[in-house]
Amino acid sequence: MDILKQHLSPEELALAAEYLHKKQALPTEIQNHIDSCASCKYELISVLELSDFEAAQPEIVFWQSRKWLTGIAAVAIILLAIGIYWFLVPQPNLPEKQFTQVIEKEIDSVKIIKDSTAEIINKIAVEKPEKVVLAQADFMPNLELENLVARYQTQLRSAEISPVVVEKSADGFRFRWEADGILVFEIFDNKGVLLQSWETDKQFAVYQTKNPGLYYFKLINEDFDLLWCGSFELR
Repeated sequence: MDILKQHLSPEELALAAEYLHKKQALPTEIQNHIDSCASCKYELISVLELSDFEAAQPEIVFWQSRKWLTGIAAVAIILLAIGIYWFLVPQPNLPEKQFTQVIEKEIDSVKIIKDSTAEIINKIAVEKPEKVVLAQADFMPNLELENLVARYQTQLRSAEISPVVVEKSADGFRFRWEADGILVFEIFDNKGVLLQSWETDKQFAVYQTKNPGLYYFKLINEDFDLLWCGSFELR
């Protein structure tokens, strides 16, 4: 080494790092320079740190990778062996009770049956008595007509007003009254909509419907005077 050089060259630092890595004594000239030059000593320490990291890292990564690949291969072999066994070896016909667990849960009108052997869920309709679902809206009272019905049944009932008798029969609803002459008979739904109207000189009328709900009727004379107002229900 040139005694006039102020610092060690990269080659000399690498040579010094190799000596120290092998735990060998440094050449006298390099040792004397490092002892007297703090800058070169710091550079040598940096080279040593980098040399140790680069030498050890490939070995660690390689060893971990091999262990990881070995584990994956072992699991794959085990799964493959199990699959081949279940495919080739016939399974014994054991009693159904040992394998089948039937879970029944009724949800609305459907019964769910789960078979644990096949993991199949079957939906079977549950037989229930037929029920007619009545819409609540069809039975909501009509305020105007209800007031009219109450008025005729309580406040204005007298000998001059002929009440109407409502009877449920096989052919529908039958209405009878005592008034005579030409009369108009009207049927309304609970929304106040006129469903049927007919003029008659008889003392009865028949109305047929299959729709459940609340209904109202009016009996009117030929002078358009309201003789009676009432209501009836079909459920």
